[in-house]
Amino acid sequence: MYNDDEARKSDEEYMRSLYDRFRKEVESGAVIDYYEINELLDIYDYAQDEGDAMVQMFVFLTASRLYPDNHEFDERMAFFLSYVSQDAASDMAMRGGRRDTPLWDVLQMGVKNYPSGDPEGDLDRILTKYDKLDCESVLKIIDLLRELDRRDLLVKYYPRLSKRAEDSRGLAFEVAESLKEDDAYLEEARRVAEELTRLEPFNIEAWLLLARIEFGLSHTDDALAAVDYALAIDPDHFNARLTKGVIMVVMDDKRSESIEILEEILSKDPLNNYALEGLAEAYIRDKRIKEACDIYAVMLCNGINTAGNIDPMSVIAELAPENLDDYLEMAYHRLKVPAANWRTLIMGLMEKDKLKLAGRVADYYYTRAGADEGREFYLHILYDSGMHERYVEVFEELSGGKIDLSLAPPYLTATDYILLACIYLRLGRRDDAVRVCKQIETDKHSGDSIDDFFKQRGIKLTARLIRAIAASDELPENLKNFDPLAIDFSQ
Repeated sequence: MYNDDEARKSDEEYMRSLYDRFRKEVESGAVIDYYEINELLDIYDYAQDEGDAMVQMFVFLTASRLYPDNHEFDERMAFFLSYVSQDAASDMAMRGGRRDTPLWDVLQMGVKNYPSGDPEGDLDRILTKYDKLDCESVLKIIDLLRELDRRDLLVKYYPRLSKRAEDSRGLAFEVAESLKEDDAYLEEARRVAEELTRLEPFNIEAWLLLARIEFGLSHTDDALAAVDYALAIDPDHFNARLTKGVIMVVMDDKRSESIEILEEILSKDPLNNYALEGLAEAYIRDKRIKEACDIYAVMLCNGINTAGNIDPMSVIAELAPENLDDYLEMAYHRLKVPAANWRTLIMGLMEKDKLKLAGRVADYYYTRAGADEGREFYLHILYDSGMHERYVEVFEELSGGKIDLSLAPPYLTATDYILLACIYLRLGRRDDAVRVCKQIETDKHSGDSIDDFFKQRGIKLTARLIRAIAASDELPENLKNFDPLAIDFSQ
């Protein structure tokens, strides 16, 4: 769990070195025969935090070989199995010789209620049955309630858990961390974090936790005050300075200081994702768009997504710097961004109603990559983004310069032709619009299904109306804004 800051660092270094040594021995195929049971427990717990299933498994094998009569790992083995199969975990719980411990009861609570049960009754029974709960049991309770999305039970039972937890301060930290993940529980998270700072006023991590929660509540002054307490304890604390820099990004009167701090952090840790994104946001707020885009380009080149897991290229495109093509060039030529990512980028811009940008990015990509795999998508993006002249150019390229529906290649559809007719009309090329509409109206292909038949029928009706408008002496005043696809067919 979590104690004094210096002790925590020392424990972490010890656990890491132990874990690293064990893992290297496993990878080398060495015979492992000299670890004490407590060392194996520490290695397992560290491997669990690292998500290292291989080391966890080899710890079990080593422990069962060196200490066949020891049952310290029984509960951990059952929890390990629960991630593979709930039935396997349940079978493990039914084994003969099982000890009566809180951890077994927590496991059974999880097996019984995961993924959609109500664990409240079982939790109440555990808290009634045991006067003391070890750290591992407490952590598993918190993890289970988080996975079941029952943070309400964390709030409700926190006072009782606090009375029974061997490490009540560690409990407070983990509960506050879990609650702050859900905006609906930020106030409760703040209450627990404040309690923790009163219990441990010289614990930097407690103050930083409170600062992040206050920031999540948009209490920027309170967040800054909390992080300043942490810096009063250790003025050079890396995470405290980073947190302060990020908080001050949103404060107009302190943004220049935040930029100084974040630039200094990046000089020491150039790929720190929090500092990178914080600095980019500061630049954006100061209208320094190119500098912000340069930061996102660094993230893009190093495979670092934003905190919201957004592709940095999407952010660059939305910012629309004057030299956008330079970033597109980097993504296409240097980074070899795959076609699927380009399509996602373009669709994201369309969904945010940034039509002209979407058209610009689509035209850049398909001009270089070729439209073999996305012809219809490319043409429709050009139409929706208002790039009408470009639509005509691309259509002519794809059709080999023969604007004739009877000779159309299979990848150009009647829909593509009706859009072409609309564009001709918008561009004032009435004769071309009439010619294409006549081709559509006389097309004999009706499709292979009833759906195709009615789709074709609708396209022909639209073509007839467009042709009538194009041949009329009373054209709409502003053809560029006229949309034939918005015709009211009831008139």
